[in-house]
Amino acid sequence: MYLCMRTTIDMPDALLDRVRVVLARRKMTLRALVIDAVERAISEESPEFRLRDASAGYAVSSDQRVSADTINRAIDKQRDDRFGS
Repeated sequence: MYLCMRTTIDMPDALLDRVRVVLARRKMTLRALVIDAVERAISEESPEFRLRDASAGYAVSSDQRVSADTINRAIDKQRDDRFGS
């Protein structure tokens, strides 16, 4: 037995118009589309963010250099500390 909860979704009219076109083409309901989108969103892991190397300017000595990995680790630690992951 399925227990369901009714809810309201507010979205811009222009987006709803585009959704209706997709629904008609796919021959599906808005309910089915929302359920599918939510299922996909919560089942897929977010891609890991990596800061690209955008170094510019002059060369510095190796003891002053900070690698992209070092920066990424610092960002990950700060995020983990903040959000408890």
